[in-house]
Amino acid sequence: MTTTTDFEQLYPDNRRQGETVLRQAQLVMTRMFKIIDHICRTHQLRYWMCSGTLLGAVRHQGFIPWDDDLDICMIREDYNRFLQIAPHELPKDLFLQTRQTDPGYDYLALPCKIRDTKSLIISNGTEHKKYQKGLFIDIFPADRYHLQPQLLKQEQKGKTYFYLLCKGIDAELDKQHSLAKRIVSLSKPLLRYLAKRYLLKAEKLAENNLNLGKDCLIGHGFDTPWRRYFLYDEIFPLREYTFEGHPFFGPNNADAYLTQLYGKSYMTPPPPEKRIATHSAYLKPILDEGETPSPSR
Repeated sequence: MTTTTDFEQLYPDNRRQGETVLRQAQLVMTRMFKIIDHICRTHQLRYWMCSGTLLGAVRHQGFIPWDDDLDICMIREDYNRFLQIAPHELPKDLFLQTRQTDPGYDYLALPCKIRDTKSLIISNGTEHKKYQKGLFIDIFPADRYHLQPQLLKQEQKGKTYFYLLCKGIDAELDKQHSLAKRIVSLSKPLLRYLAKRYLLKAEKLAENNLNLGKDCLIGHGFDTPWRRYFLYDEIFPLREYTFEGHPFFGPNNADAYLTQLYGKSYMTPPPPEKRIATHSAYLKPILDEGETPSPSR
């Protein structure tokens, strides 16, 4: 069933109001985030701001001024439901990007993005990739991990293994600047085969750990390389935080979350020379007439 929500009226596309290219991109992502939030609230799906998005909400009540990225997490059972619901609920100018919906999308570390189809963002090394390249929001699945040290250690070993596989596969993105990465990139077929085998195991681990309920740690999914773990009550119940003038959900204990990621001084901005966007080599929030952000699909 297709959504009857008029998102154009509810959350108008205001990218042209941005005074800079970066601000235009932030306005695109803010609209996308409002739509995702609306869908999640409608279907009672839990998500929370993470990484620099949460830091921006706490420190700036919006984007970190120089940031070109937006990240959220979803607990596994709600993430799985979102993958089923989103294609029917998203407006036509937004696209749910996974390895299933976009066969050209081959970035293993991030299994899900929502893309804006009226913009373009290119990261270093992805210029010739044949997948949708509009501005995006990263959606990270989050899984439960055991509290028992020995069981957690085994789970962490698996995550470390996948992290190393992803690093090896990503070597091709910068192989023109590094002899070592050119050599590693020659092993890409083997690394992808090993990663595929790991992902099958990760799917089973995530499903089995649903039985842990609240007696667990929460971390980025088994199918991602990030190794961060939080107490259940540091994430849940979720709380609302203001981001770009709109209430969005974040973890219950943002201080514990941000301290683990950025240290106790996370409220202090970095020196001016480090205040730069890091995710885009080329950014175009407003496409020319007839221009497309990706090959046709």
